[in-house]
Amino acid sequence: MLGFHRRTRSLIPVKELGKYDKVPLQEAVYAEEEADRYDGVVGGDKSRSRQLMLVYLVFLAEAIMASSLQPQLQMLLSSSDYCGNLSTSYLRSILDCAYAFGGTTGLFWGFLADRMGRRRVTLLGLWSMLICCLSGGFVTSLAGCAIFRFFAGMVSSTIVCTSLTMIGDLSTTAEGRAKNVARLPLISLCGSLGPLMQGMVSESLQAYGMVWEKFPTLGSELACGSLLFGIALTASVFLKETLPSHQSDRSTDIDCEKAAFLTRSSEDTNITLVDVARPEPIKIAHFLQAPSFVVLLSSFCLLSLHAATFDVLLPHLGQSSTQQAGMGIACEWLSIVVLIVRGIAGLAVSFGVPWAMQKYGLVKLYRSVSMLFPAMYIITPLVAILASCSAFVPIVSVLSILFKHTLTYGATVLVALLVLNTTPDAFSAGTAVGMMQVASLFKAFAVAVSGTSYYFSDDLSVQTTNFALWTILALFGAVGAGLAWFVRERPSVEKDFPSEVLCWEMCFDADVEKQMCEESDLESLLGDD
Repeated sequence: MLGFHRRTRSLIPVKELGKYDKVPLQEAVYAEEEADRYDGVVGGDKSRSRQLMLVYLVFLAEAIMASSLQPQLQMLLSSSDYCGNLSTSYLRSILDCAYAFGGTTGLFWGFLADRMGRRRVTLLGLWSMLICCLSGGFVTSLAGCAIFRFFAGMVSSTIVCTSLTMIGDLSTTAEGRAKNVARLPLISLCGSLGPLMQGMVSESLQAYGMVWEKFPTLGSELACGSLLFGIALTASVFLKETLPSHQSDRSTDIDCEKAAFLTRSSEDTNITLVDVARPEPIKIAHFLQAPSFVVLLSSFCLLSLHAATFDVLLPHLGQSSTQQAGMGIACEWLSIVVLIVRGIAGLAVSFGVPWAMQKYGLVKLYRSVSMLFPAMYIITPLVAILASCSAFVPIVSVLSILFKHTLTYGATVLVALLVLNTTPDAFSAGTAVGMMQVASLFKAFAVAVSGTSYYFSDDLSVQTTNFALWTILALFGAVGAGLAWFVRERPSVEKDFPSEVLCWEMCFDADVEKQMCEESDLESLLGDD
């Protein structure tokens, strides 16, 4: 990376790296080199495709775990409390907050993935998720559920980190990486099928009484655990390590340098080879000192904040009347509408983002998507009020939800691709992806917005509260869009990463080479005389 999960071999003198803003990209040459390298790690193209399918299956496990909140709430709350008021939105946000807080530990798991390997960390996360899921079935209170949601977010963050990192490892071209990452939102939608299965199992077991009445969430957690067990067992048997082994062929490198650049006889060639068994991963402190990475991280944190806030407030805003700046969707239909909308948005992102990225560029597309968020937050309540007297209100609201999910999925995919461009090799990719999990902390802050609205809801009218919520969303979106204009596609040498951080496989002494050229010219002049 600097797009490509590899250390770039260069003839630029190390002490002059600061003069060069970007390392040149050679897609065609990279594809051949990277394919040869990963053939030794996971086999050929067929093996790489199988491993990619396993990575998607592992990511599905995290999606099932994240979506298991709904059946838990349905068991712990009555049907009248579950659907319809602001206090319920606040309770839902508490559990979402606990899960998001646990997700911040992805920074630690990404750090381990670069040192222990992707496979070990992935398997550790899968089996830990299974234990956490089964233990959560014995929870009977909302506080206990929040505690287990925190641990669930903590262990499932391993899958988020390693899945993105392994996709970067297995992708041999930038276009292929974009297509592979763009499928993740659609896979996360498939995770919503887990809660449907959980809900059906729970309802059937409630009729038998006994232990199922004492532990109302046990049935749903057993259903979730059975799915996780199957995925964990499959991954334990078939998943291979994708972190490439760093091996250099000295003779090949010497011949390549002679033929392509130096064109000298072997006795005149002064080459210094640096053979590194495995480059050291770039430290977290160096990432935090890279301005381009910090700007990207800040932009993604704000995006996560307003996107999560919208999701937390959707049960309240969705069922509010359009005359009160709501969306006018019955709460009983809201979950079905969101599920269908997420499917359409996932399909649109899966096919649209790779095409749009190839046509318009990664950074330009991300900036455009970021600008559309505040515009949507401003237009949605205004259009809903104008259409309140017509039959098009539900259509406008559904289109607004569809637009929001499409933008959120698209922005998440684009940020993932930008993050995979920030490290110069695979040995630091896990750390970079793990640091992006800090955005989960801002997802947790969404509970503060819903909590504030819940606190002032008795003193303010519903219409005033809803307009205030839309205004807050628009402000967050505007600040995030402003930061997006400073995002760069790839980091620069010296400006972002100091030259001593980068490990270059081969270099030559420029001063000695210059001296040899001068002596050769002097000899030829003397020979002419």
